Amino acid sequence: MNYIKINLILNNPLAFWASFSESERFFWFDPQKETFVIGCERLKAIDLEHDKFSDYPYLFHSQTFFDDIKGELWKNFGGETIAFKHYFVVNKENSYYLTCDSPREIPEITIPKFKHQLTEKASDFSAWQEFFYAIQKNFADGKSRKIVASRELEFTSQTSFELESIIQNLLDNNPNAFIFAYQKGKRIFLGASPEILVQKENDQLLSYALAGTFPKTMENAGQKLLTDPKNLLEHDIVVQKIKRNLLEKAETVKVGTTELMELKNVYHLRTILSAKNSELSLIDWTKQLHPTPALGGEPRHEALEFLRKYENHERGLYAAPLGLIDSKGNGTMIVGIRSALIVEKKLYAYAGCGIIPSSDALEEFRETKVKLKTILEAL
Repeated sequence: MNYIKINLILNNPLAFWASFSESERFFWFDPQKETFVIGCERLKAIDLEHDKFSDYPYLFHSQTFFDDIKGELWKNFGGETIAFKHYFVVNKENSYYLTCDSPREIPEITIPKFKHQLTEKASDFSAWQEFFYAIQKNFADGKSRKIVASRELEFTSQTSFELESIIQNLLDNNPNAFIFAYQKGKRIFLGASPEILVQKENDQLLSYALAGTFPKTMENAGQKLLTDPKNLLEHDIVVQKIKRNLLEKAETVKVGTTELMELKNVYHLRTILSAKNSELSLIDWTKQLHPTPALGGEPRHEALEFLRKYENHERGLYAAPLGLIDSKGNGTMIVGIRSALIVEKKLYAYAGCGIIPSSDALEEFRETKVKLKTILEAL
């Protein structure tokens, strides 16, 4: 596919996104490379067996959390690898527009700070407790060691959602996170994820074990988290599983030291694992690693079976892999956490927490509320 390159400098990359408001589109900010990539207007869904990465500047890939989708909310949304007709790329050196179609005029925009007026559908702590006790029974029966439970909260806005304002707030509030948005039809999934599932640079691979959380409101939260037995155990389950999954296909795996990752509202425990492999594609590795015990549980199969039966909402792209692949097959797959799905004037926000036998129902419930701040503060 022939793309032409046009030098284009915009005051704000969101001007490009805003120019394609009726199209299928994605927005991506990589904080490590300080790079924006925006793709607009679907060209085609890629057949991974026959199409070549090298034919397209970037491909947007997403995989639903579960293979099958229940209900209408997430139906036919995600689970594809998509090439677009128009791309806008901004990094430290360049700013340019790539297109295989007629180029569009991109007017500059001003993004107002918009405060959404929301009403929240009441959430039920007793329903959470019931779910939590079912998880503890699963542990007592010896089926799982860890299960990641999640909540879906429903909000209604008095007005339409101002997407550019929300994305700008996500960027401003979360400088260390990957900021993403994907729109198809009337649905938009967006968020600020701190977690890399797998990153590929030629034969070099990297994955984050990110599990264990304390709110920053706690006194000395960071130092306490580094020595907290419950969170260290929860974190180690994730580290060991990612290591085993990498070793199934890679020759060697290096496990880094466990450190603090600081975000706006929380501290996490993070361990970076690296490996080497030249055989598998980024998508192969995504399928190999998803979901880690930071998102599903351990053992994987038993935890997912339990969640499918007892979690009363569909996850869709929440906690699922999504990201960018470049023309060389390199790229980054994050997991769609600290996220929400917007459908017209409804917003469905998602938050999860890792539960082990020593977990407390109220503490975990409070942890999800802290994690939900990422989305709510952007509104």
